[in-house]
Amino acid sequence: MSRKMGPNAGSSDENSSPTHLRNPFQKSGNQAVYEVIETKNACVMRADLPGCLESDLTYWVDTVGGNNVHFFADEPAMPEYESAGRKYGGSMVVNPEAFDVKKAKVKLINGVPWITVPKTIPGK
Repeated sequence: MSRKMGPNAGSSDENSSPTHLRNPFQKSGNQAVYEVIETKNACVMRADLPGCLESDLTYWVDTVGGNNVHFFADEPAMPEYESAGRKYGGSMVVNPEAFDVKKAKVKLINGVPWITVPKTIPGK
């Protein structure tokens, strides 16, 4: 069982979010550039970082300044197309009473980082 974290996951503010252009090449699935889902045992976030390689992903857990997982990745430069590559970065902030950020797992699959933070009490 999974539960989406609000109808506007991937937007900054449900009352003032800008209109996002639909990707004409995407045929199905969530159109948001990121999505946060709470499952029975964890909070899971995915983000679209097209072109980024797993070797270029950097992340760390911050339990001093908050309960955060920070991530950064760079798309490789492609000089033959005069492209310097895009740079991405963000943070996932979770409730320290509900989630154990110290046990967070991060993996990048085909340009999509999956950040999984387990619940402190699974099944709740």
